[in-house]
Amino acid sequence: MLKEQRVDYCGMIDRMEASELLEMMAMIQRRLKEMEVENVSTTSLRSEEVKLFIHKDYSIRLNGPLGMVLPLRPLVKSLFILFLKHPEGILLKQRGSYEKELEEIYATIVPEVDEDIRRQRIQRLVNPQDNSFSEKASVLNATLDRHLPAGIVDGYKIQGANGHPRRIPLDPLLVEWEE
Repeated sequence: MLKEQRVDYCGMIDRMEASELLEMMAMIQRRLKEMEVENVSTTSLRSEEVKLFIHKDYSIRLNGPLGMVLPLRPLVKSLFILFLKHPEGILLKQRGSYEKELEEIYATIVPEVDEDIRRQRIQRLVNPQDNSFSEKASVLNATLDRHLPAGIVDGYKIQGANGHPRRIPLDPLLVEWEE
């Protein structure tokens, strides 16, 4: 009779980041459902388990001021911050009206970038004839896919149908703006 080797999960778990632990929990919950195990709470992995802490310099940490930093490029991060600041959503055809706000966010994130270059990059981002917005939104969503658990990541992505406001459906209470 073959005996299954015992694995030291405690040591492995102690070395994991919060995002890895949440992903593991999501996988365990999916597997338990497949096995039709009763009394498995379907709400144990709600988006409430990943809270964003945003410092005044716009660094973004997951699950606390000492949590993992969400690695985003400056323009991508600027777009993410803009949408987090506007939970009501943004109509894409009106994104030009957010140009000044985006410039301020971007300047805070990368103050060393020349003002003219900064302005050009933001103008491309808000220009409906330019593909920059779609590119940055795609990069954001792909980065979130890599760093957040599969069961909750959609709540952090920019979403919306054509002609309707695009928004991040995250509960604003899960975003803490730090000083």
